[in-house]
Amino acid sequence: MKTIAELEPAQRDALMFWIKDGCGKEPITIIDTEGYFMNIPQETRRESYEAAKADAAIRRSVILEILTERGGMTAREVAGELHRRGITPTDERNFAAPRLTELYHAGKIITTGKKPCAHSGRNVAVWAVRGCG
Repeated sequence: MKTIAELEPAQRDALMFWIKDGCGKEPITIIDTEGYFMNIPQETRRESYEAAKADAAIRRSVILEILTERGGMTAREVAGELHRRGITPTDERNFAAPRLTELYHAGKIITTGKKPCAHSGRNVAVWAVRGCG
């Protein structure tokens, strides 16, 4: 019998075996390409994460484009524009806010002030590309 490290990559990718847990259930456990044990929820979470990373990169690029074209905007306004451009399925603010935070931490955008949100009435940050008011 071979160890995990001795298997060919394709064999490791396809390897599945059963492990009994303390309740007598038999969840499927998969060994990923790096040799880590993953159960089905972990595997699907990883797949979703990889897809989300690609989507986030595209969204960050489009957000920079939007802020360059239109100037300062709130997260909700950016989300609305992402939706109008067909990048996101809805105009939900959370499609934009995390990407704005990432762009801020990367030094690509800044906050230029606050303004009342048309939806909530609360003051919210206005975002702009660094160097472009």
